[in-house]
Amino acid sequence: MVMLKSLAAEVLSIYAELDAQVAAFAAASGLYCPEGCGECCASEKVEATVLEMLPLAFVLFADDRAELLLKRLEKIDGRGECLLHRPDLAGPGAWSCTCYGQRAVVCRLFGFAGNLDRAGTPRLALCRVMRQAGLPRTNPSSSHEKVMALLPLFSEAGMRITALHPGLGTIRLPINGALLEALQKVGIALALDAGQQRGSGALPIEPPDEPPFAAPPLPKAA
Repeated sequence: MVMLKSLAAEVLSIYAELDAQVAAFAAASGLYCPEGCGECCASEKVEATVLEMLPLAFVLFADDRAELLLKRLEKIDGRGECLLHRPDLAGPGAWSCTCYGQRAVVCRLFGFAGNLDRAGTPRLALCRVMRQAGLPRTNPSSSHEKVMALLPLFSEAGMRITALHPGLGTIRLPINGALLEALQKVGIALALDAGQQRGSGALPIEPPDEPPFAAPPLPKAA
């Protein structure tokens, strides 16, 4: 339990740094997501690791939403469009993700990050919607080189997550599958922790009035 909570806190720390990188790149490049878009959320190809979903799993249990979501995730076998995507919630000042603060790495970086090409040059993986909208609109005061130097890299973010716990942070799953496993692990940890707390404060158990198992029959007299 302690380990999972510690890992979740470390993941959130990385998320905060990634958000700062994206904000710096967005300011320099002029990139932005069209208000209320959410088209990337509708893709069934979105993937994440179990480790990335740990912070969200803890929040869902704390908000008493985990049990219902677990049933829904098990019903679809962890596949399909992200169950946290709610287009009906999109609108001015809102996005279509119901757990925006705990979203996974790709959800944070998509449209604002890239990778290195064979020559080691950073290349932006621009979102289709942004491209159709005529973005980016680079800040005239920033040179292309300075802007691209701020570009977050998918590979670097992935390696930082993996380094926290290779067992939970390496294998990428469909995002619903990753959330399902994270909820299962956190649920088991919370149940064990609750059981230990009850046991540590319990009074000595009185012997039962009846034996827990039926006594074997006595041998018959010869």
